[in-house]
Amino acid sequence: MRPGAWTVTGFLAADASLGEVLDADRAALERLSVRGGELGERLRELLERGSKSDWFRGKRVGEHRVELHRRRGMLTCPWAPEEFAACPVGRGSGPTSNEFVLVHVPSRARLEGLELHAHLIGDHGFFGGPGTEYRLEPESVAAVVLPSGA
Repeated sequence: MRPGAWTVTGFLAADASLGEVLDADRAALERLSVRGGELGERLRELLERGSKSDWFRGKRVGEHRVELHRRRGMLTCPWAPEEFAACPVGRGSGPTSNEFVLVHVPSRARLEGLELHAHLIGDHGFFGGPGTEYRLEPESVAAVVLPSGA
């Protein structure tokens, strides 16, 4: 989770408290009247339905345009029992390095992240540590994946 473990920059800043980050994200979700599981599942669904997309060749999925950017290398859920192992929590997640660009076409709201975010948000309620390259703000995720507030 910390810098230098499985990633150079880490999912959580060296001086951040995981408990405080999770609590703050839970509070943000309460303000939005949405559950992390709901956001993660919707993100996972959009990415799965857009799986035939590629760089600069987005696939239309309802009101969304999805681009999956396939990368070499592997990134593992920080809750996995060991690096490059699958995480057993929730629906689980194996190592991946794929990134995505997701756009809600009518509002032009845009979200960029890792395919792994669907698992992190949906199964762990974790949006990444503030100040890290892996951070997605709960409000931004909700604005793109649930634009009508559904």
